[in-house]
Amino acid sequence: MNPLLPLLLCCCQDPQPSGPAAPPALDVVELRNGDRFEGRITAQVDGYVEIQLEAGAVVGISIAQIAAVRRGAGPAVVAVPAALPPADEWFVLHDARGTAVGWLHASVTNANDGSFTVHEEYEFLEGRRRYQVTSLCTADARWAPRSCYFRERVSEPALAVVEFGGSAGGQADRIAGERIVEATCAGERLQVVRLDGSGRREREFEFAAGSTFPLLARARARATGEAMQGARLFDPASEELVVRSFDGARLRRVTVGREPLQVTELVEHSPAGRNSEWLDASLRTVRRELAGPALVAMPSSAGSVGFAATAATIPSAIVAEAGGQFGLWLPNPAWQPREDLPAGQIALVCEAHGATVGLTRLDHLEPSTPLESAADAVANWFRLLHADLPVDGRQRAQLRDRGCVRLLASGRAGGAKVQATVDVIPHADHFLVLVCRAPAAAWEELADDFDFLRRSIELEPQSLAPRLQGPIAERQAAPAAGAPRVARPSIVRVPKDG
Repeated sequence: MNPLLPLLLCCCQDPQPSGPAAPPALDVVELRNGDRFEGRITAQVDGYVEIQLEAGAVVGISIAQIAAVRRGAGPAVVAVPAALPPADEWFVLHDARGTAVGWLHASVTNANDGSFTVHEEYEFLEGRRRYQVTSLCTADARWAPRSCYFRERVSEPALAVVEFGGSAGGQADRIAGERIVEATCAGERLQVVRLDGSGRREREFEFAAGSTFPLLARARARATGEAMQGARLFDPASEELVVRSFDGARLRRVTVGREPLQVTELVEHSPAGRNSEWLDASLRTVRRELAGPALVAMPSSAGSVGFAATAATIPSAIVAEAGGQFGLWLPNPAWQPREDLPAGQIALVCEAHGATVGLTRLDHLEPSTPLESAADAVANWFRLLHADLPVDGRQRAQLRDRGCVRLLASGRAGGAKVQATVDVIPHADHFLVLVCRAPAAAWEELADDFDFLRRSIELEPQSLAPRLQGPIAERQAAPAAGAPRVARPSIVRVPKDG
């Protein structure tokens, strides 16, 4: 046989399909004491080797400590699909008045094994105090929690320091309080360590399957749209086990900056109230609440967040009657207040749905009028003003600290079905009437907004005067004697939600 024939036959055969490229193997650095590092060698010069480990840390090692350097001698790395895509977002924080008071940075980082870390950091000014908070948690590729970390520092300006020679030095911040909370999952137990000025404290909690951390629960609801009812969480901010619910699958039609927008609303419910986050079609945050409408994060960028945090403003979240006797919190920016109304009236409009809210004081009823009689008078008045909305229901209700009567009405306006609720509320020697009206097709979407308005309605003049309250509910310290005065402190006015 011609010796070239087998070679020619091989050359004429169809090439074998090539499989996917083999994953690269890790480099190995072995130390003289027997320790071994696996990762990617990023630098190797005379007397020094630098290796990046799988967890992301970079270790520099003196050559005198190294027994051997073996490139590609470690196991192959097979990347596991991430359970949560990477993210990096910056926000400016605004208080109830709409003033910018700080910033927030939120990110997600992934590892090759599919595990990930959710991280949030924010800085916030409240009067003379500065709050700095860092929070992160880790989970595996199946969302099982591994650990969490929480650091909170509260500082305030100290007196100017007089340097040697009598010259005044710069003004430094004095730390008023600081704590670190670390929690690690160990089977169905959670080991918690707290460090603060008084020392170290260790505790252990039962952490059954399904328990998680607030950052992870929020991230999962955001990424998957899954509802989580009664989720059991360890909250490192309060250092307690808590129960919260999350709903991430609700679509809404809203206006942002006068522009109509379709968003997905992620809602977090807790005994303290309700926080919502709006996501656009690409799952980027359009607006996020940290303390209801009293502390709101609006998108920014890493380059401009510092400037925006000193100059940006958004509309106020609270609207007071002209005389300052009562007020309403805006559920969100989809609702806009009507301007230049006379004393005794507040009106809100939701242009996206043609819905309205009105709060009016009735001055013509006698102070001794019973509530039921006042409700009869309001029902008659409502029938005259809204002949297309007959009152077809009536019930007793509780609104804040007092009982009220709620009238239910429904009908048709311009061919479309419309619904309304009318709350008659005792107020000093008068009565207030709260009317919530919307097309029946939008009622379910707006029901939470109407509920929030009822829960947070301000019925006392002193409740409309801003009170200082930190984002993490720290008590406000009295100003130190001789401390510099702040011309216009940032205010966080928190609604009494429920």
